[in-house]
Amino acid sequence: MIVIFGGTFNPPHIGHRIIAEYAYDYLKPDKFLIIPAYTPPHKLENSDIANYDKRIEWCKNTFPSERFEISRIEEKLDKPSYTLQTVKFLKEKYNDEIYLLIGEDSLISFHTWYKWKELLKNVTLVVYKRFSEKLKFENYNIEHIFLDSPIIEISSTNIRERIRKKLSIYGMVSDSIVDDILKTF
Repeated sequence: MIVIFGGTFNPPHIGHRIIAEYAYDYLKPDKFLIIPAYTPPHKLENSDIANYDKRIEWCKNTFPSERFEISRIEEKLDKPSYTLQTVKFLKEKYNDEIYLLIGEDSLISFHTWYKWKELLKNVTLVVYKRFSEKLKFENYNIEHIFLDSPIIEISSTNIRERIRKKLSIYGMVSDSIVDDILKTF
């Protein structure tokens, strides 16, 4: 089984790491891929996105290689980066079951994803809480596995806002990448 956790990771933060660790322990995958989006389809107009190589490096410094593999797959695929094409490529390459780790906010808007019904036929969704309790969470009508993990109120957007306001981001991102993130944003 392969778990994929994709995102812009602009920047990757401790919340991403905690969720990945919970998913790793719960699913015990053969391979866990962290996949930074090369050209995020929902964020094409956003010029506030750090370059791809920088986000890859930040991910390498956030997710330990003993458990997670940082994948550059999306730079090789057609642009913009759609999850479906990434999943199909991985299924062909590994001939294995794919579990897609997403946040509750992504589950709510999943019906807006590119060819979402086809995507559901190719993955098992694993969804982590962003803002609700399990009782309410189970009311979503897209089949998924609920990941019992903490609600983490850190976001990449919040981190970038804190930088603009000259506030600390220590404790929100890996200490090893703080200086580089501050220079980038």
